[in-house]
Amino acid sequence: MSVSIKHLLLCSLLCVLVSVTFVVEVNGAILADEDPMIVLFDEGHGQFFNRTLYSKAIADLEDLGLRVEFNTEEFNETTFEGVDLLILTDPQEKISFDERIHVRDFLLAENSMLVLANPLTETNDTLDGHSDYLNFVLDAQEFGIVSSFWTDETSAQPKKPTDIVKNDFHNAGKPEYLILDINATNHEILSNHENVSTIVTTSCSIKNSRNEIIIGSTQAYADPPVGDPHTYSTNIVLFALAGTSETFDAKVALGGSTTMFSDLVDPLLATSWYEAGDNAKLWRNVVRWLGDEIEEETIQQPNKELYDPFLLGMSTIAVIFVVGGAAIFMVGSGQEITVLKVKEKVEAKEKKDKDVSSEEKVRKTPAKQTKRDRRLRQIQKHAKSDRRK
Repeated sequence: MSVSIKHLLLCSLLCVLVSVTFVVEVNGAILADEDPMIVLFDEGHGQFFNRTLYSKAIADLEDLGLRVEFNTEEFNETTFEGVDLLILTDPQEKISFDERIHVRDFLLAENSMLVLANPLTETNDTLDGHSDYLNFVLDAQEFGIVSSFWTDETSAQPKKPTDIVKNDFHNAGKPEYLILDINATNHEILSNHENVSTIVTTSCSIKNSRNEIIIGSTQAYADPPVGDPHTYSTNIVLFALAGTSETFDAKVALGGSTTMFSDLVDPLLATSWYEAGDNAKLWRNVVRWLGDEIEEETIQQPNKELYDPFLLGMSTIAVIFVVGGAAIFMVGSGQEITVLKVKEKVEAKEKKDKDVSSEEKVRKTPAKQTKRDRRLRQIQKHAKSDRRK
């Protein structure tokens, strides 16, 4: 019986522990959902590539559990409150000095930034790159960033034109529509979450890169608006991380194409740029890396809709085990329990002792009588014998 009771109590304890564990897991998931990584997507500087043309890319970030907010005004002292990552797509308007101070403070607080330029597109001013506006943001003495987008600094125009990377032999219908096979060993961004093997892009180049992520093929060259095509002593870089000083711990990534992550559909691609090649994978990988975001899609979160029913069920089972165990303990072997007063218990004990004493006397008496009778018969026998003599 003691073993059964122990088992019942152990089962009860396990039910309680399971319930508590479930509550902790659900509460932890709720807290995680209530404190997601916050991405600020800038639309306050005349960007043609806004949330409408980035709908697929933004939807993917939200599916990963990130919260995407949109800025439609100039940067100010409250713009970056609670923000973890700033995304700047190709701006069409200058970012003022005061705004750049706010961006600087944001990055000095060890947050992250993704800046996306666009290549030279002389036939379409809307798609044309304004890399010089982004270079102003990157060129802060406190950062020590040396990487920047290539622009024609000799140009007399207020806007410094960018270049466009081309490949006459391996492309998607035009020399400027590059198809690039990616070496995933270049950086963990290309393989840590999703394996990126091929991208399709139209891009400007990045100079003075210290951490190259994606480079053009050996056949690629950069075509400026004026003058002969140019190359670099190492590689033509299309995507890179900003080289920074030791005191600057923010993560900053530079990409030479805003177009490649957009919803724009090109007849030569027969799909949107975002869906071409592994462009979508690259986008998700970059943002996750910049935010140090774990791969949450592999974690099975508990179904919070079942939380209340599960807790109620487990609590009920625990109560049944506890009450049932206590009842069995009281019942014992199954005999009926009767309530006796103390006096009745004493009288019952005395009566039992008296009955036992009487029984013992009865058992002993026949034995003594038999022995006496036997002795009397012997005496009578001897007496008769003496009279005869």
